[in-house]
Amino acid sequence: MNRYFSLVLLLLLAVVSCKDKKPKEITDADLTAADFITLAAELSYPVLVNDSVINRKEKDSLLINQETYKTFLPDSVYQQFYPKTKGLKLYLLGKIKDGDKGNYVLVKSVLGKTKAVQLLYFDKKAAYLGSMNVTGLLPKGTGVRYCRIDNKNNISFIQERKTPTGEIWTNETIYFMDEKGRFIVAMTNSTEDLSDLIMGNPIDSMPRTQKYSADYSIDKKNLVSIRDGKTEKEFEFFIHFSKQNGECVGEVKGTGEWIAKNKGIFRDASSDCILTFDFGTSSVRISEQNCGLYRGITCFFEGSYPRKAEPKKKKKK
Repeated sequence: MNRYFSLVLLLLLAVVSCKDKKPKEITDADLTAADFITLAAELSYPVLVNDSVINRKEKDSLLINQETYKTFLPDSVYQQFYPKTKGLKLYLLGKIKDGDKGNYVLVKSVLGKTKAVQLLYFDKKAAYLGSMNVTGLLPKGTGVRYCRIDNKNNISFIQERKTPTGEIWTNETIYFMDEKGRFIVAMTNSTEDLSDLIMGNPIDSMPRTQKYSADYSIDKKNLVSIRDGKTEKEFEFFIHFSKQNGECVGEVKGTGEWIAKNKGIFRDASSDCILTFDFGTSSVRISEQNCGLYRGITCFFEGSYPRKAEPKKKKKK
């Protein structure tokens, strides 16, 4: 009976000690890389890193023990990502499983107002293999920009931009990771149709001394060019526009007449086409009547075009 009682007592003590053992946390100083990966929440596809993710406030429960985390990465990589450590906070955003090969891990760094996201890769033995600065690779300029990781672990950096004529252009750069952990560009895609680019301005070399003689443009596919006429009552013009993702293109060149200080008109001798030019201090508005001869049937010579600054002439030495 004593032996039986002792055995039961040992089992009870073992159960109690297991219950009392505190589970590991991200802030633990003795955390291993394997523990770090295990504690990362698995993210659902598609995984997006955009301005909302970068700028949102993270929970304190996701704070990483920096001294421990530092041991998971090569010193050169750590210094590259985090050159300043005073006031630095690191958060574990989650992981993306790469089958049985390893795991991608997303970490967010916050230093004052500077926020960034890094993507790390650990192999199946939890050894560091490669990384990339996600925030640094996001497209620059206007429009919606984000990084997307799909269910094949393609890492795409995407920019969506709405043009002044209403079209949506999408530019995409796709990366893959090679066996050595280097992230390499696999391909680039763009929905922007370049077949309707302006192939040249036929009146570009004409004089531009009059008040409204200038180029007015919203992008490289839409241009209103105004130049001096043969007399003060006239002006030369060239218009090229592209709308509906290049499905409707228009182009016309001619001579207009001034009917007011800031208003001109073009009446086509060979058709019923009439174009009206209303000039402001920094733009021109075009409107038309019956100019189908010079454009597609689903769009018009209408819209507002901002004035471009005239190129500065090089000073002669």
